[in-house]
Amino acid sequence: MLDAQLEADVVIVGLGAAGATAAITAHDHGARVLVLEKAPEEFRGGNSRVSGQIVFWPNDIENAATYLRAMAGAYNDGLTDALVSTWALEMHNNRAWLESLGLQPRFVDSVEFPELPGSECVRVKLHGDGPYGEARLWDQVVEPAYRARNIETLYEVRATRLVADRGEVTAVIARHRGAEMRVAARRAVVLTCGGFQNDQQMVRNFLTDLPCCYPLGTPYNTGDGIRMATAAGAELWHMNNFAGPMLAFKAPEHPVSCRLGAPKAHSYIYVGGDATRFIGEAAHFKVVDGRQHSTIKHGKVLLNGRYVQYPCPLPIHMIFDESVRRAGGICGSAAGFRFGWDVIHGDLYEWSPDNTREITKGWIKRASTIGELAAAIGVSAQVLSQTVDRYNDACSRGVDSEHGRNPGTLAPLAAPPYYAIELTPASLNTQGGPVRNEHAQVIGVDGGAIRRLYSAGELGSIYGYRYQAGGNLGECFAFGRIAGRNAARENPI
Repeated sequence: MLDAQLEADVVIVGLGAAGATAAITAHDHGARVLVLEKAPEEFRGGNSRVSGQIVFWPNDIENAATYLRAMAGAYNDGLTDALVSTWALEMHNNRAWLESLGLQPRFVDSVEFPELPGSECVRVKLHGDGPYGEARLWDQVVEPAYRARNIETLYEVRATRLVADRGEVTAVIARHRGAEMRVAARRAVVLTCGGFQNDQQMVRNFLTDLPCCYPLGTPYNTGDGIRMATAAGAELWHMNNFAGPMLAFKAPEHPVSCRLGAPKAHSYIYVGGDATRFIGEAAHFKVVDGRQHSTIKHGKVLLNGRYVQYPCPLPIHMIFDESVRRAGGICGSAAGFRFGWDVIHGDLYEWSPDNTREITKGWIKRASTIGELAAAIGVSAQVLSQTVDRYNDACSRGVDSEHGRNPGTLAPLAAPPYYAIELTPASLNTQGGPVRNEHAQVIGVDGGAIRRLYSAGELGSIYGYRYQAGGNLGECFAFGRIAGRNAARENPI
């Protein structure tokens, strides 16, 4: 049993990249730091550990500021010049700081919005050689630096409430295995406990037209920081923005979804609840300055010249034939992913290489004909048959006039038996939460900073509309350093 009364100079809630960075920085500025982490120790690192491990690094500060405002578009509310300038500067400073911890940068081409002004600044880096993911940045750079400092860390501790005294946050109330504790903060509290992607009520309240949306990352992000900050008087922003939706599979017995890969054979379509197609299934591509770029970007799809949320007319089923089933596993590590909660924590579930285990489990329905398959998933056999016929006709003509699917991916559903798997909207993370300023202070509804309360990471992320790949990890490092050093500089109570 943990002590019911604990204290430190700086109390940090959440141990991902933002929390680790804030802790390292506060420690290096002479503060005694205590980190409270809701998850068990084996699941430390949250989304940061299971992400693609890429970091957006702008090589030009002025262009970075321009690019951020362009990505925000009409959602520039609250992005003051001071906040934008600070973000641009600290994102640029990420490279030197990470290299000081041992990062071996390898740059990859991942300019998400090359058409926007300032995009020429975008560089995206991995740690060392290898594919995206594999937890390399966390395991080889961030966590070793964190552990080297012997920062006190308590696991399976859920923060529930902030304590304020005369307008200053002075403590955190938390629970550990049913027992309540009070953790006093002599200098400040830093909230780095992520978003609300695994709180389905908050999903329905804040994310547009989504009755559900399940995490691809940590199941422990359930909006705790948002509720605590709101109770302390914080203003919120970007609550409807998130890295998603993406189509995935969610088994009832598992806490997170399993990411759907691009099938290695192309004989598949997506249908909504009315058994008709709703989008060109394979990602659209366009060429800009001689480079190919996807127009489906972190859950947003280009429609009539504007990025909108990827449509999810639930229930959604992927319909495919035997050629797809034989070509390889369609989800998780079997589909080639080296990131995601289910992959990094591989004991959760490992998808079979030919999808047969999932057919046996009943996750994938199989039938001899399209009509029988329709009955198995509860849609109109006539409509589904007509949908498949129209798609197959488009394949024979080489042009998908209905949805503009990439011609190189048009392959008919012609090899029985036929299969269906129900897909769910899923997200990498949510961006909403308490507003922060250029000092990483949490801002109250009165427009002033809440004393001794800071935040960093995806809890109140700066991104309100479009999102550049690697931007969240970059922001975790940038504002983690700002929050850590400013929290450590507060005069002790």
